Amino acid sequence: MNIKTKEDERVANHRTKKTLTIYPFNQKFPTVYESTIELFSKRYNLNYYPRKWSTFYQLKDNRFIRNSYYFVMRILRKFLKNKPKISAEKNLLFCFNQLPPQEFEFIIDLENVTGLANYDYSKIDKEYISKRLGNKKCKAIMCWNQASYEGLTKTIDCSKFKNKINVIPFGGDDSKLQKKHKKSLNFLFVSSVNNPISFETKGGLIALETYAKLAKKYKNIKFFVRANISKKLVKEYKDVPGLVFLTKYLSENKMKELFSYSDILLVPIPGIDLFSKCMEFGIPAVSFDYGVAYEIIDDNKTGFLIDSSKIFKYRNNIEKLHNNENKYYQLLFKKEECLKFVPEFTKKSEILIKNKNLLNKMTKNQHSLVEDGGKYSLKKRNQKLIKLIDPHMVN
Repeated sequence: MNIKTKEDERVANHRTKKTLTIYPFNQKFPTVYESTIELFSKRYNLNYYPRKWSTFYQLKDNRFIRNSYYFVMRILRKFLKNKPKISAEKNLLFCFNQLPPQEFEFIIDLENVTGLANYDYSKIDKEYISKRLGNKKCKAIMCWNQASYEGLTKTIDCSKFKNKINVIPFGGDDSKLQKKHKKSLNFLFVSSVNNPISFETKGGLIALETYAKLAKKYKNIKFFVRANISKKLVKEYKDVPGLVFLTKYLSENKMKELFSYSDILLVPIPGIDLFSKCMEFGIPAVSFDYGVAYEIIDDNKTGFLIDSSKIFKYRNNIEKLHNNENKYYQLLFKKEECLKFVPEFTKKSEILIKNKNLLNKMTKNQHSLVEDGGKYSLKKRNQKLIKLIDPHMVN
């Protein structure tokens, strides 16, 4: 009698599955890709070899180590580019915002067209990029969102391969709407604890000043700020009632707990990963109408959008916007500039403090985006990924 063991089944499944390889080789993808990597691991023989900086991660509670993280990693990646031995004939590459070596067939997932030139708009080789994306080895182009699509099509001549371009936004899990009972109304700010400038570039000074004004008027509110904040700022705002600075690295479970206690996201410039979490936990946002917020927030329905044109000009002129973007972000480090926006952020936040029915409605609307059929449903995203990738897989 031929009895198959679990190991026999595992080997058989491995042989029947097709192979997908993640590019750049050895680089860990951003956290927003976690559910995507999980899907790929289950469906394909996945070649994914992110470097494990275990010793580095163990030292994350050290502020100096955290502040050095981004800069050290950027330097290390330049010197540690050895790639695993990958056969171009047997592997399809799934590429994060970078063009792979020319011998590979690939699908590219595009956050921003500037990623194809090391995030420097002035160095974009439009003719070369158009040629690579139009080549038969490029099987498909995935854009994170409509802004990514417009950035690509307005910068690069896509006329010969427009049929390859797809907009597939990230999705969220609809099972996490578990609001914790608490006495206070909780505001939330989240930015990187690794990047020492992330707090300011996310509009942290605007958020702090907004909450400081709210705290003078309302008693039963709190503001949880999970970010890398300078000791100078912590000292300056330490007497603001209900303000809680969370400057240490938090585990995944601790972050879930933080989201479950939060009612309103007060981040002027949030990223897409943060938005995904806020949809999952039903947290409406008060943000600038800039970046992903402009597309994701349905004003007055899932949050409030605030005019950002006084800082970020030329929204409709991609070249001018990218050439001036660093200069615009520098304004967020200047308190006198940030104070100009505090009255509007305060006004919108007050609406949600006073109107609990509207807040509850926004909470439901926000979470509905990740439910089955919702625009940012993880199930819908996964179905689109499989439909796009499977026809191009290599045996």
